[in-house]
Amino acid sequence: MPKKIALNVLEGITRKANIQRALEAGEVALVVFTGSRVKVKEKIEELKRLDTIFSLAFSFMAGKILDVDYIVKELKPIDVYKEEDVFDLESILKKYPYIIGPNITVNSLAKVALGVIDSFIPALIWTYLYKGRRVYLDFESCKNYMDAPMRKQAMEELVDGYISALKSMGAIEIKIGEYVSIIKDEGEIEEEAKKPSYSGKKIITAKDLEDLPEGRYILPRGSIVTPLARDKARLMGIVFEIEKQGD
Repeated sequence: MPKKIALNVLEGITRKANIQRALEAGEVALVVFTGSRVKVKEKIEELKRLDTIFSLAFSFMAGKILDVDYIVKELKPIDVYKEEDVFDLESILKKYPYIIGPNITVNSLAKVALGVIDSFIPALIWTYLYKGRRVYLDFESCKNYMDAPMRKQAMEELVDGYISALKSMGAIEIKIGEYVSIIKDEGEIEEEAKKPSYSGKKIITAKDLEDLPEGRYILPRGSIVTPLARDKARLMGIVFEIEKQGD
């Protein structure tokens, strides 16, 4: 028994140290949940594969519909935010570099697309997009209602329009099976972009496109355009080309 207690204490100390290190390094992800049960367990498993530390945020409906205790148990968050924390957006923004929305609903999607930020999760997503922060959203839940896919073309087109609007604002689409590759790759590329470069190579991120006019641009050989920047460039009418040998 004493040995088990000692191991538990050491485990607790190690976790606290890891949490502090992750917070200081800006590596804690904020996962936002809305009121959809579509493949929640599969998406929880997908999040766990990221092997990172989380905090969680629940909308009012998510708190009523989802098994919050199960999600907390599986993801072991350092903090849990709820609807009343809508007044604490500034401190949340400072604490977490990016957010992940694994079960975004049509309601939240439409509110952000239309600029209606009168509730917690839409306000969070809007704030992060407005500030040019990374926002990863799984849109699968938007195309299912009452656990059934849409069968009306007009409704599907409406939702697709909202999705396109959020992508044009900078949201990055993620899907089951791709969470790790998309989230980790984008993050690593952006971190690499912060490092000084002496080789003439350039890493283009979405932030680099903010004031860039429509047109065609030649980049030095070896340059990298992040996935988010590629999507944003396409929507802005910007074309990147890599200079050829001997240019």
